[in-house]
Amino acid sequence: MTLHAEALVEEWLIRNGYFLMRGIKDKMNRLGFLAIRKNEEGFEHIHCEVQVSTKPTAYISKLSREQMEKLEVKSKTSAKLRSSEQVKDSVKAWAQITFKSDKKAAIRNAILPEVSWEYWLVHGHVKDPNELVFMQKEGVKLIHIRDLVKELAGDHTLHHFSAASAGELIELVKLLDEQGSNLI
Repeated sequence: MTLHAEALVEEWLIRNGYFLMRGIKDKMNRLGFLAIRKNEEGFEHIHCEVQVSTKPTAYISKLSREQMEKLEVKSKTSAKLRSSEQVKDSVKAWAQITFKSDKKAAIRNAILPEVSWEYWLVHGHVKDPNELVFMQKEGVKLIHIRDLVKELAGDHTLHHFSAASAGELIELVKLLDEQGSNLI
């Protein structure tokens, strides 16, 4: 699912005027997208990650070792119900690892030093909506994949040309919607 979702995000970013790099890796560190766009104030700098699930069985944020011990689970991706405080703590750690770590900052700074980056997450359904609340509190802008597809299929983007592999998929969604399927 993630590969298809990433293709849609790439298409959406390009159609909205962003110049981007996708799937940047340095050893064990990976960044989903770095996107840059000129606006009236100068430039926007976006670090965007994609985590889309249609039927989530686990949390987006992983458990720490301490949380694993408290919950008595063996996996950091355990789906065992978490308290609000545990969700908050795991999201804080997730935001640090995903966006705010020195390693991720070093990769971004190697590409474009001394700029301020916005953090975005494109997501689908989530196991616990509290995760999204705490992600926003960590400074992460949330974009539901449904809204992104609606914008693409409804031609509500800055540009209407196709520039990525999802262009044909969007045309298929439009065709199905014309047939009254109510996909969007």
